[in-house]
Amino acid sequence: MKRQGNASGLWLSFTKGDRDAFTAIYNTYVGALYEYGMRILKDENQVGDCIHDLFIKLWLNHKTVRKTDNIRFYLIASLRNTILSYKAKEDRLPKEEFHNPDDFVLDFNAESAQVNKEESVAQSRRINDALDQLTGRQKEIIYLKYFEEMSYEQIADLMNISVKGAYKLSARALDALKIIMNADKAVVIWMLIHYKSQIF
Repeated sequence: MKRQGNASGLWLSFTKGDRDAFTAIYNTYVGALYEYGMRILKDENQVGDCIHDLFIKLWLNHKTVRKTDNIRFYLIASLRNTILSYKAKEDRLPKEEFHNPDDFVLDFNAESAQVNKEESVAQSRRINDALDQLTGRQKEIIYLKYFEEMSYEQIADLMNISVKGAYKLSARALDALKIIMNADKAVVIWMLIHYKSQIF
């Protein structure tokens, strides 16, 4: 089956049963899914199981999954739901109690950043230390907004909050970083964007 080159075309091919498209989607996004999953579960085997379950479910339901032109967002949102269901089952609690995990991890190894100057490494450590002081929800929204580059509408959908709530949560997270780092909000945002370019 001939596939289109764009994301919506690839997804459409997958929904029509194209195994090559399905494999391409897996190979393209499994790294990002693993990265996100580890920030909630922090267990390689559990994250791997959840990703496996997600893709099995996707293939079994490929004829009925909804259309999307943003595969990355769709898969991350789906994985989040899969993980929340897994945690609810493991802890024998309602899934609703895990809509916003409080133990989200936003931690990067400063030494792994692709930087050459000692000053840049020090700056990366400073940001990392500041991020570590945020709440789980604040860490997650910073990650989704500035590292995954999601819109507030997408974040609201994923975190099960209103768009207004997403704006407020992001603002509070930035305000917290501003205080922790003793820097203007614009500087904090610039440092986050610069930090991402070093890490990824």
